[in-house]
Amino acid sequence: MIEIERHNGAVVIRVVEAQLQMYVIPQFKTAVKQAIEDKPKIVVFDMGPVDHVDSSAMGALFHFQKIVREYGGRIALANVTNKVMQVFKITKSDTNLEIYDTVELALKA
Repeated sequence: MIEIERHNGAVVIRVVEAQLQMYVIPQFKTAVKQAIEDKPKIVVFDMGPVDHVDSSAMGALFHFQKIVREYGGRIALANVTNKVMQVFKITKSDTNLEIYDTVELALKA
């Protein structure tokens, strides 16, 4: 589902599901909640393997964005595929999310 890497106050959450949709969102949310329990300053979702997101996945990402912002952190997405970026653009979510080409750029921003 996800793989976690920690980097000096940041956490990188690599999403390994190709289809991030309602069937996996409950497990996804549980895993991410555990990953951000210690309130990292930066949370980067590495979306490289993801080629499909549905509305429940979008809702989960915005849910975590709200949680992280409430404690003063920031959230970013990296390695977003063209197909997923199209969904973000169509829904205008790309204007509300920090999106970077690579995890390294997201961590440096």
